Amino acid sequence: MKIRSAKLLPIILIFTCSIPTIAQQEKSLAEKLGYAREAKLLIIHADDAGVSHSENVATVKGMEEGIVNSASIMVPCPWFPEIAAYAREYSEEKDFGLHLTITSEWRDYKWGPSSSKNEVPSLINPHGYFYHLVDSVVVHSNAVDVEKEIDAQIKKAQDFGIDVTHLDAHMGAVMSTPDFLEEYIKKGREYKVPVLLSREIPALDELETRMELTNRDIITDHVYQATPEIYSDLGMEKYYEKVLNELQPGLSVILIHLAMDNEEMQAVTIDHPDWGSKWRQDDLDFFTSEKARQLIEDNNIKLITWRELRDKIVRAD
Repeated sequence: MKIRSAKLLPIILIFTCSIPTIAQQEKSLAEKLGYAREAKLLIIHADDAGVSHSENVATVKGMEEGIVNSASIMVPCPWFPEIAAYAREYSEEKDFGLHLTITSEWRDYKWGPSSSKNEVPSLINPHGYFYHLVDSVVVHSNAVDVEKEIDAQIKKAQDFGIDVTHLDAHMGAVMSTPDFLEEYIKKGREYKVPVLLSREIPALDELETRMELTNRDIITDHVYQATPEIYSDLGMEKYYEKVLNELQPGLSVILIHLAMDNEEMQAVTIDHPDWGSKWRQDDLDFFTSEKARQLIEDNNIKLITWRELRDKIVRAD
């Protein structure tokens, strides 16, 4: 028995060593992008471009003078043509996706679909606008109309010359049910762009029972966004400083909202301090500060874009 074991041992060792471990077989997302496996990757992402002139000016300032490296555009909104012109002019330099929009939340400032209203009747309230709340969308709307409106917004953006780098969801509305979420993911696959996904999306677990996600479906490791409680108790500067100092390896996204605290934005967000005019100015002030830039450097954080994810992973051969 001892002699047999001695003869078999080298064979077993050779066989074992010839099988790569799972870690060796599968590259991490960071490695696919050309970074170290444990790199801290971060997208600093400005929502709501196109809502107002103030929002557009602040978004451009954040990208040109600060460390904001991605933004998403609300196609149905009144100031869409202005930001679309900028995105078109700087298509090779700036990272713009679409903030897919099927809600209209402000009291005195409204918008409706990019589709013809008779094509998406379930998305429209009795006044002809999108519903105010996501809850109303869930109650009244259907996935067929959601799919039509998503497609109309993408096509309109492309018609305006925008190089769409990704899709995400205004107020989370197009991710609010498994049926809506499925259409959202399918549209990303159809146009070969990443969509913002997180394990924190309530509908995702149910959707995965009927739809298989692939290695081209980007799921972020961490998504950070200030809340009303954070804003009132901690303040933007302390909150973002804490996020950057404690950032973990993997892909993280910080969702922010930029605007100038001026008469226009105060009117848009009237009676709404949460995500209001001053909130957005505070976001802008931090992410154009030298302190923010230094925190990125001190914590060895790698700023990446949705375009990198699109071109190197979603559209990879």
